[in-house]
Amino acid sequence: MRAAGRHARRVCRRPGGPHAAAGGRAAPDFGECLVKERSLTRQLMTVGWHAGRSVRGGGLRFVALVCAAATLTLALTALVLSTAAYDGREQRSTARNPIVHDSDPSQPAVALWQASFDEIAQEQYSVIYIAPLSESAPLPPGLRTWPRPGQSVLSPALAERGASHGVLTRYGRASGRIAENGLADPDELLAYVRPADDRFIDREKAFTVNGYGAPGTMFGNNLNVESLKVLATTVLGLLVLPAIGLMVVAVRMGAEARRRRTVLLDALGASWTARTLVNCGETLLPAFLGTALGVAPALWASHINVTLPLTGYTVSSADVARSTAAWLIGALASFGVVVLTASVLHRVRRDGGTGLRAAGGRLPRWWPTVFPFAVLFTVQGPEPLSNGNTFLFLLIYSAGVALTMATLPSVIGLLIGLIGRALSRIGRRTGMSGTLVAGRWMAGNPGITVRLVAGLVIAIGLVGQVQLHSSRLSSEYAAARASADRLGDTVYTLTQPDPGDRTRAFLAELPSSVRAYSMTGRIDDNNRATVSVQASCAALKAIKRSCDHPAPFGVMDPDPRLSELANWFSGGTDIALRVGPVATAPATGDGRYLVLLDARGKPLPVDQIRRAAFTQLSPTPNAEIPGGSWLNGTVNRASRGAWVALFGMAGIAAMALALSLNSLAEFQRFSRSIAPLGVLTGRRRIFLATAAWTLLLPLLLAAGLGLLTNAWLATPLTNPIVGATLSTSVLASLTLTIAVIAFAVWLVGSISAIRVTDRWKPETD
Repeated sequence: MRAAGRHARRVCRRPGGPHAAAGGRAAPDFGECLVKERSLTRQLMTVGWHAGRSVRGGGLRFVALVCAAATLTLALTALVLSTAAYDGREQRSTARNPIVHDSDPSQPAVALWQASFDEIAQEQYSVIYIAPLSESAPLPPGLRTWPRPGQSVLSPALAERGASHGVLTRYGRASGRIAENGLADPDELLAYVRPADDRFIDREKAFTVNGYGAPGTMFGNNLNVESLKVLATTVLGLLVLPAIGLMVVAVRMGAEARRRRTVLLDALGASWTARTLVNCGETLLPAFLGTALGVAPALWASHINVTLPLTGYTVSSADVARSTAAWLIGALASFGVVVLTASVLHRVRRDGGTGLRAAGGRLPRWWPTVFPFAVLFTVQGPEPLSNGNTFLFLLIYSAGVALTMATLPSVIGLLIGLIGRALSRIGRRTGMSGTLVAGRWMAGNPGITVRLVAGLVIAIGLVGQVQLHSSRLSSEYAAARASADRLGDTVYTLTQPDPGDRTRAFLAELPSSVRAYSMTGRIDDNNRATVSVQASCAALKAIKRSCDHPAPFGVMDPDPRLSELANWFSGGTDIALRVGPVATAPATGDGRYLVLLDARGKPLPVDQIRRAAFTQLSPTPNAEIPGGSWLNGTVNRASRGAWVALFGMAGIAAMALALSLNSLAEFQRFSRSIAPLGVLTGRRRIFLATAAWTLLLPLLLAAGLGLLTNAWLATPLTNPIVGATLSTSVLASLTLTIAVIAFAVWLVGSISAIRVTDRWKPETD
C-alpha cells in the first residue's frame, strides 16, 4: 500500500509537464489519477468498515462508539449552552435595568421605580414597584400595557407557583403576565406592581428613571445565580471528563484484534495515512450516529423551552437558537475527537507494537491494606492536624479522600476474589456449573474487576465531594436553618415605617388572634445592642408577662419565639418590655420592627400577613422569620445540590456505561471460552448465573461500597463547624442510576452469551 501511494504521487502529473514520457508516450491524465486516489481512499475505508463488523465484539464496539460520541457531544453542548444561557440572561437583564435620572439629568424622567423582595416557600424573588410619570412613559421590557393603579403584572412562573399562596392578589389584582423578553429566565419569579397611590412608594428609597437599558445586575435572578466559572467547572468535572473516559473505553474495546490488524497493515507496507483511513472507515459511521443523537436535544430545545429534571430550570429556546453555530461546531469537534482518538490509539510505535493491549488480571496486593488507614486518616486526621486552619483542614481532607478512593477499587477486587473462591467451592459441592465457572474466573482475575469498577468508584466520590462542598454553610447560615426548623411560622418580623396610619391600616387587615409588638434597637459606642419592645397589655399577656412590671426576656426564655428574637436581634442581651401603643412607638435607635405572634401559639397566616404588608405597610416590608435573611442563602445553596444531582447522574451514567461496556467486552471473551459448556449441557440458564456473578455483582458492590465510603468521608464536613450536609436525594439518584445500568448490563450480557453459544461450532486446534 505504501508503494502504491508513492507510485500514485510519482506519475500523477499534469499533461505537458516535465514528467511527460519521451517517445510520444504521454503521462497518465491527472484527473484519472485523482479518481484512482479517491478509489483507493474509498477501498481503505471500506476495508475498515468490514473489518469492524467481522471482528469478534464488533457490534458491541459499534454501540460503544455511538454512546461515546453521543455523550461527548451532549457534554460539549451542555458547556456551550451554559455560556449561551448566561449571555442571554445578561442581555435581558441589561435591557430591563432602569436608567437612573441622576445619572443623566438632561433626559426627562419617565417613572418612579423601587425594588423590593418577597418569597414563596423560602425562595426569594424581586418585586418592582413602578409608577409612570406621564401617559407616554415607556414600558419596561415584557409589559404590554401599564397596569392600572392597585394592579400587578406577574411572571408566568410566579403566577403558577404562587397561586396557592395568594400571589394573584398579594400586590393587588394580577392583570397580566410578563412576556419572556422581560425575564432573565423563562422560569424567573418576578412581579411589577403599580400601587393604588403613588405616595405609597418610598421616595427616599425609590429611583426616578429615564428609561431602561443600564448595564449591570440590579434585580431578579442574576442576584442569586452562581458565576459561569462555577457552572462550567461542574460541567467539565461531572460531564466532560466521564464522557472522555467513555470515549477512551469505547476506542480500546477489542484491543487485541485491532492491534494485530494494525501490525499486519504496517508489515504489508501501509502508510500512516492508509492505516488512518482504515480506522476511520471503522469509526466514521458510529461517530456520526452518536454525534447526531447527542445534538438532537439541542435541536429540540432550540424550538421549545425545555425544563431540566431535578433542577426545575427552564432553558430558553431563544438562547439555544441564538447559539446554534456554537453548539454545531462543538458537535463537529466531538465527532472529530472520537475519530482522531481511534486513529491515535491505533498508531504503531517504533518497536512495532501499538498503544492497545488487552487487560490483565493481576491485583495489586498491597493496595487493599492501605484502604482502612486512608479512611481513618480522612475521618479523624484533618481536625487535629490542621489546628484550626481551614485551608490546611481542606487540604488534608482532600488528600485523604483521594487516597481512599484510589485504594477502594482494590478492596472491591479483593472481595470479588474471596467471593469467587467461595462460589467455586459452593458450585463444586452443589453441582451448579454456572456458579462454579463464574467463581473460578472471579478468583483468577480480580485485577480485571479492579479496572472495571475503579472509574465508577472515583465518579461516585467526585459527585459526593462536589455535593458536600457546595452545601457548606457558615455558622450564620446553619443557625438560620436550625432556627427555622424550631420556629416554623410562629413568629414574623417586619420593618415598621414611620407613619402610624400605615401600621394601623396593616394591623386592621390581620386576624384578631395575631398580636403585634413594636421593637426598637440601638447600637452604642461599644457596639453593644440595646433592644426594647412596646406592646399593648393584651399582647404582653399573650407572652405571659404582666402589664405593671413586664419582665424582660432573653435567649434562655422558655418561649422559643422570644428566645429566638433575643438571639437574632439583641446579641444575647435581655430585651426590655413596656406597655404602649404599637403604632406610635418611639422611632429612636437604629432599627424599628413589627413583631407578630399568635396569641394561641399557633402558626401565623403568612399569606394574609404578606398581602397586608405589601398593600398597606410598605413596598419593602421585609416580612420574615428571625434570621430569615440568612435563610434565603441556605435555600440558594440547597438548589446547588439539584444541579450536582443532575450533572452527577449524567456523569455517573456515562462512567457506568463505559465500565459496563468494558465489562460486556470482557464477558464476551469469557463467554466464548465457556460456550462449549452451554452446548454440552443444553442449559442456557448457566449464563444468567455467570453474568450475575461477573457483571451484576461487581457493579452493585462498587456502588454500595462507594456510597457507604462517601457517607463515611462526609463525617468531617458535616460537623457544625464546617456546615456541610449530605444530600439524600443525590445519593438516591446515584443509587437508582447505577442499579438500573447494572441490571441492564446483566441482561444484555446474558443474552449476548446465549447468542454466542447458539453460534458456537467446534474449531480445530
